[in-house]
Amino acid sequence: MVRFFIKVLITALAASLATGSGASAQDGAVPENLSEALSVDLSNTIPITNFDFLEGVWQIDSRHQRSRMNDDQVWLQNDLETEYQILLGGLVALNQTYGAFNGRPMHGFMMRTYDPDIDQWTMQWMSRGYPHLTEQVRGRFRDGFGEFLGTEVNQGRTFAMRFRWYRLGDDHAYWEQSYQDPDSGEWEVNWMMELRRAASDNRD
Repeated sequence: MVRFFIKVLITALAASLATGSGASAQDGAVPENLSEALSVDLSNTIPITNFDFLEGVWQIDSRHQRSRMNDDQVWLQNDLETEYQILLGGLVALNQTYGAFNGRPMHGFMMRTYDPDIDQWTMQWMSRGYPHLTEQVRGRFRDGFGEFLGTEVNQGRTFAMRFRWYRLGDDHAYWEQSYQDPDSGEWEVNWMMELRRAASDNRD
């Protein structure tokens, strides 16, 4: 396992150096319309500056739109588990996610690396079903929450993509993914995860 992490870390850092600085986060505020699929109150979030608070094991209530950017209001729900590791004094955050996703086994790996010179996180993802380490978004923590921007191709169309992270407590967090409508410029949330620390993960 350690060799795997080291190999992936080296690959990710090399890719990051090759691609340059990329997009940066934009100013934002906690959204007023929270979520129709998850009843999560984001009005009293705890300010966060990095991913250290996520170290450990979490249970995830994952909900995503069946089809994105076409007014499909059907949400699919999956129960997942993820484990975070914080390395190099907080400069690297790794997590592996397991579970059944839409009825199929899944095992995914996310790497987040921080460049303090430009105050920017880069996030890369791969899975057993898609074994190619791929950059997704870049950004930073600001105004107490994290915002990260990139692009993604969905059904042949390229959309601006945004991740947002909120800390709701020591053992409670929320993440969402949005696409931007290229015509209106509005962001549409299409994936949400509510994370609660696993009972077996004793932080005391």
